[in-house]
Amino acid sequence: MTARRVPVSEPMPQRVFVHMLLLDTLLYLSLFWRDYHDHGQMLVAHYISFVAITDLGALFLPKAERRWFNLFRLSSGVSFLVLVAALAFKGLDGDVLALTALRCGLVSLRIVHAAWCIRMFGPWGEALRAFPARVSAYFSNGNRSERLGCAYLLVGFALLYFPQLAYWTHYNWGANGLDDVLTGLQAQAGLNFCIKLFVFEVLIVAAAQKFYMRSVVAILFVAQWPLMFGMFYLAPIPVAHAAVEIFEIALVIVGYKVWRAAQPGPLRTT
Repeated sequence: MTARRVPVSEPMPQRVFVHMLLLDTLLYLSLFWRDYHDHGQMLVAHYISFVAITDLGALFLPKAERRWFNLFRLSSGVSFLVLVAALAFKGLDGDVLALTALRCGLVSLRIVHAAWCIRMFGPWGEALRAFPARVSAYFSNGNRSERLGCAYLLVGFALLYFPQLAYWTHYNWGANGLDDVLTGLQAQAGLNFCIKLFVFEVLIVAAAQKFYMRSVVAILFVAQWPLMFGMFYLAPIPVAHAAVEIFEIALVIVGYKVWRAAQPGPLRTT
């Protein structure tokens, strides 16, 4: 007896989405469980946070669009598996072998679960082929907030082609063994961070939900500065990382203005 695929017109079941969240929570707990007295491990956690923070955007997707999240769960799962394996091979994943094994197991489970969700719930060929036209209509008919969100696509391609420049906005605290591993992860962030958020921007139609998603992402990125100021200040390209946070804040401000402008008259502020 084989499981039945869910038609595109039906949303992914709520229980499956809850299972996704529980599995991913366990995965991120294992990935973030590090010795933060070691500045190099702080840098590793910062790079993992790119994916973790932006994964939270899935919470604001319409129910009918949540299936798209699995494409990026699959992609980032492969990236995490390569990350953990590379760090372990170089002796940089910490001293607890059982924790490394747990990370590999949970990442592998995420990959398998994401692939199963895609097989069962999509998105499949028709939806994928229609997405470029959807993006074109989104940009052509979009307001200033929606068009600004399209900049994620440009940033994503920039990271894919120039990951070294982005990596130079971080100081490695002398942990030179991390450079090649994290530069690779930086390139993959073009897909797992920026292009993912671009897709979320297109899928989230409601201005309020878009504003909430942007706010969560911006707050969590900005909140890292007090914890990691030295990493940004001492970088080969000092403080340039602030460009990311400035862009996120701009998205929040513009998104809020568009959302408030769409409210009925009595709810507007003067």
